[in-house]
Amino acid sequence: MKKILLLSLVLSVAFCLALLALYPEGSDFRLENPFWNGMSEVSEIFKPTLLNSYAELPPVGRNATLLLIGPDRNFTADETRAITRFIYSGGQVILADEIGFGNSLLENMSLSMRIGGGIVLDPLFKERNARLPKARYISDSYIVEVVLNHASIIQGCNRPILQTSSFSYLDVNMNNEWDPHEEKGPFNVGCALKMGEGELIVFSDSSLFINSMINLGSNREFLLNIIGNRRVLVDSIHWSQTTFTIAKSAIMQFINILTTLEARYALILSALIIIARFTPMRRKAARKIMVEDVLRLNPSWNKDILERLAREIRHE
Repeated sequence: MKKILLLSLVLSVAFCLALLALYPEGSDFRLENPFWNGMSEVSEIFKPTLLNSYAELPPVGRNATLLLIGPDRNFTADETRAITRFIYSGGQVILADEIGFGNSLLENMSLSMRIGGGIVLDPLFKERNARLPKARYISDSYIVEVVLNHASIIQGCNRPILQTSSFSYLDVNMNNEWDPHEEKGPFNVGCALKMGEGELIVFSDSSLFINSMINLGSNREFLLNIIGNRRVLVDSIHWSQTTFTIAKSAIMQFINILTTLEARYALILSALIIIARFTPMRRKAARKIMVEDVLRLNPSWNKDILERLAREIRHE
């Protein structure tokens, strides 16, 4: 009875872990998130590298883009120095944020730009409702319309690249209508700044490139035009880590370890040894069957390695 309960417990835990590993990520902006608020489409387009520490940031930023999307904590002085060094060495940094955590980076850089000050609504030039206003991207070669999602504004921008229409207004009290004390557009919602050999681009909308927005208007074309052929890095350091995210990450790391040849050897042998101990058979016969069964399933595997691993596992 105890053996059956133990085996049931092991199978239940394995099932729960497998379910957790297979269930898609649902947190905002995550590259693995296939839902409306994720960036799986951006991941598919650029095949970006997820940045888990600024120690992983390339020493030279040339031909690389760092995406700072929807940060939910402030940037430290050390992080600011790393980002500034990346830009001055030729890197491109794109900061997209309407909440205001990105202001800590701008302030640490001693820049006059600031993000925030209400939500931009446009009752005329919009996608489906006033909270999805359209903005124009103006370059030397062409003009496209980009669709925003609950965007704010950029103050102190000297080189705007994205502006809303003159019919837009800044809804400060969030009552979804224009009041006499509220400012009217056009507003700067995208700004570019040349720094050394690179550039900093700021958007006052963190949702520009999520799955539900990337195919609206010219958003996809806009992003492709800005980034070009650069290698893309995505900052995950300034996203809150939920319990689900931490657990799923740990399981995926464990699965990656299991993909190594040595781990597969050890896992299969361990499973066979456990099965053998639950089965009334002689130890010598079990040893023979286990190694031979593995070799029959995987004839290219090394018999000497299998036997050595079997001996080491039995003596633990």
